[in-house]
Amino acid sequence: MIRRAEEAQEAAARHHGIHPTDFRCMGYLLARNEPASPREIIAYLGLTSGAGTALLDRLEKAGFVRRERHPKDRRSVLIVLDEVAAAEPLRLHRRISREYEAALVDFSDDNLHAIALYLERVQRLSQAMNKVLYPQTGADTPDP
Repeated sequence: MIRRAEEAQEAAARHHGIHPTDFRCMGYLLARNEPASPREIIAYLGLTSGAGTALLDRLEKAGFVRRERHPKDRRSVLIVLDEVAAAEPLRLHRRISREYEAALVDFSDDNLHAIALYLERVQRLSQAMNKVLYPQTGADTPDP
């Protein structure tokens, strides 16, 4: 189920000429509604430092984000989403978000809590099983 949802988002992003990770990053920045450090973005997306830098370079080159000096730490930067330049991808992201929200509207808070608890347990179980099945790689998934 989750894989299908991710595939749908990836297909939507690619259909509009956007890399799926770029699309996820813009969605993250949109949801935060404030600038983020590169480290926060990289951690949220589960990327390596190199992949995160490449992502931010792509988004900056496309004009979707800009790097600005951190107002309290001159040595660091913040990533700022340009909602005007990224209007089309953000319109798509907002549409997808509305559809997901509509799918949950009939659930009570208790229902949503139970669903979240189930998904967290399945995730922990999957991680534990992968560590048992693939201990030499230390990865969450098997090597190809």
